[in-house]
Amino acid sequence: LQELSRDPAMIFWLDNNENHNGEVNENYGRELLELFSMGVGNYTEDDIKSASRAFTGWTFRQPLSIYPFGHFPAEFEWLPEDHDNGEKEFLGHKGNLNGDDIIDIIVKQPATARFISRHLYNFFVEDETQVSSWATAPPKDEAAITLLSGVFADTEGDMRAVLKELFNSEFFKNAINLPKVKSPTELIAGVLKQTGEFSSPIPGIHEFAVTTLNGSLVEGTMAIMGQRLMNPPTVEGWHTGPEWIDSGTLSERISFVEQQFVDQSKPGIQGIIERAGSLDDDPSKVVDRCLDLMGGINVSDTTYKSLVAYTKELQNVEGEEDSDAVGVHNVLQMLASTVDYQFA
Repeated sequence: LQELSRDPAMIFWLDNNENHNGEVNENYGRELLELFSMGVGNYTEDDIKSASRAFTGWTFRQPLSIYPFGHFPAEFEWLPEDHDNGEKEFLGHKGNLNGDDIIDIIVKQPATARFISRHLYNFFVEDETQVSSWATAPPKDEAAITLLSGVFADTEGDMRAVLKELFNSEFFKNAINLPKVKSPTELIAGVLKQTGEFSSPIPGIHEFAVTTLNGSLVEGTMAIMGQRLMNPPTVEGWHTGPEWIDSGTLSERISFVEQQFVDQSKPGIQGIIERAGSLDDDPSKVVDRCLDLMGGINVSDTTYKSLVAYTKELQNVEGEEDSDAVGVHNVLQMLASTVDYQFA
């Protein structure tokens, strides 16, 4: 939080460079509490005002103009003459508080431990409801949040200790069985890694994010799916989980995956086919191998039965010399086109 509060981009984006002694701008103080640390419902409007006063004088300077001279990074700047040195009361603490004092108080709040823990659970384990509803919606796993919150509090916010507890927990081990929708970036990067079409950043790979049409920049596949890199809709970021998917984006996502798996000659697809072995085996075993080679995908019983039935149909078709490779490739294509593939 200290680094975040000193980041010139954050200071500019949330107007703290316009937060002056006697002319307070509450934008950063509000978002610090609402989005970055405690969450709605755990502080008052007076706390926002006091936090904002404490961050007066926290600004940045730009050594040289960015354009047309190239990029010169901005630097954090502390202006003591612009700081409000009056007494402030924040979450029950009184004094001539500055920004660092505010952060120290925030980190020790039980609400902060719980808020951060829920974010970690949402990112690493299972899609939670959207952050804006956390004040009223209970966590999906109360015991997990309580455990992580306790470690956060006991270690005074030591993230290494909290993450160690998370990664060694039973609920993290069981996360493989919990649905978690891939973001557009995760989906596209994962598919490209599997197909092996791009092994390094080369010309053309950027077109998945932005491309050109008649000389003009237009949105690429990723943006059509709902994510524009380096351009979140708000400072809150993107709404994740099920909100990545609606009728339009789901069609785009499945279409993209299908297109990428069409070409059997791609090195990644070739490697999967070779490791999958013969199509002439028990259909369920063929499907199991393909699921494993595609990243250990968990599919619903309905999807699994459909894949097995499809594999059985392929086995009954008299094929050519390379029928094994063609058949396995068809199974991979069918698997990639399922809704289940959209989950991490």
